[in-house]
Amino acid sequence: MALFGFRTRNPERDAETDRTRFQNIRRAIRAVVSEIEQEHSGFSRRYDQAAIDAAFSFENMENEGETDEASAHVDEVTQALKRFSQRIKFLEKQIAFVQEMDETLTKFENANGMGQTQSGREISTPRQGRP
Repeated sequence: MALFGFRTRNPERDAETDRTRFQNIRRAIRAVVSEIEQEHSGFSRRYDQAAIDAAFSFENMENEGETDEASAHVDEVTQALKRFSQRIKFLEKQIAFVQEMDETLTKFENANGMGQTQSGREISTPRQGRP
């Protein structure tokens, strides 16, 4: 449309551009969440395995007596459990942060008449309660 020599774009075209832009942002957010969830799952499995290893090592020490080798192994597994626990907690913080970004995006869309609701899969939160 030309008004005094100035042309403006079709509002429908602008709306479609905006929807596409925000869909791309949402896809990126969900891709990041998926990456974090995969890492979280891997660390959770490793944590569980290390906890089982620690339990067997302690039981072995009780049954056969403490040796330098067994004690060193228990110390190593204990340190691994601490590292896994710290990483799992930080990954959970990352997921919460990215979920907030997704919620903010949805609020922005709704507040600006874009009518987007959270489509696709829900962003899941990993099992809480890990050490």
